[in-house]
Amino acid sequence: MLSTHVGPWSNLVRRRLQKRRFPVRNLFYFMTRNDQLEIYMAQTQNVRTLDRGWAHLVRSINRDLVVDNTVSADLHTKLLALLFSAWSEATFSKLVHTPYGFDLDEMAQIKTEASRHSIVHGWFKCLQLGLQKIESSSKSSYIPNINQSLQRIIRTYVEAPSLLRNKVAHGQWNTCLNNLNTAVNAETTAKLNGVNVVTLTIWKEAHTVLSRLIEDLIVSPQKAFSRDYWTHLTQLENHLTETSTWTLEKRVEGLKRKKSFRPS
Repeated sequence: MLSTHVGPWSNLVRRRLQKRRFPVRNLFYFMTRNDQLEIYMAQTQNVRTLDRGWAHLVRSINRDLVVDNTVSADLHTKLLALLFSAWSEATFSKLVHTPYGFDLDEMAQIKTEASRHSIVHGWFKCLQLGLQKIESSSKSSYIPNINQSLQRIIRTYVEAPSLLRNKVAHGQWNTCLNNLNTAVNAETTAKLNGVNVVTLTIWKEAHTVLSRLIEDLIVSPQKAFSRDYWTHLTQLENHLTETSTWTLEKRVEGLKRKKSFRPS
């Protein structure tokens, strides 16, 4: 059972380190099991709230698309991108603090990696540490294949979207600048303008399955993960293959067709 005991020592250490201007990343190593549980519960609530906000914004976008209100649809889509960014970070934090998953030292390593580099590096660290929990298999390719498959998902549905999320978060809603803000970045601008509710929905669904896979990996590597991994991965890959043909135009067509069948 997770300990809920909190002594004065951890708080005292934090205060003294902060007074000495100790690097913030090193404070991760002074988190307690009680801190972990509190953060997990908080992020669980945050994810639920963001999921409700997601559903509300998607309904708003659907209404805009049905009446061809492109201005409102574009505004709500940018807000949905911001919400996706917040949801992605909350989901990642919830995963890292999952009870009976990572130990305190492993959580500190993940947070340090994300703090020093990016949340993408944090995901890769989660995967690396999670794979270490799998008992050696007679199949020499078992763990490398899992690593390759999940790394591909992280690169495609975490790393690539994170670049565009950063642009939206910094107010570059129409035209993107380069990283130094010294010139317009036409390539990134084109990618941003190609993001719509369909794109964001695919990103979110891929994130959800990725989080479930890694949670199984760290909580039950020998049972739930071994039992469900290939099923979840196959379902995700089939779904992503199906959604690769989805377009905003087809979504609008479907929404208008559905509305036409409703009684006035």
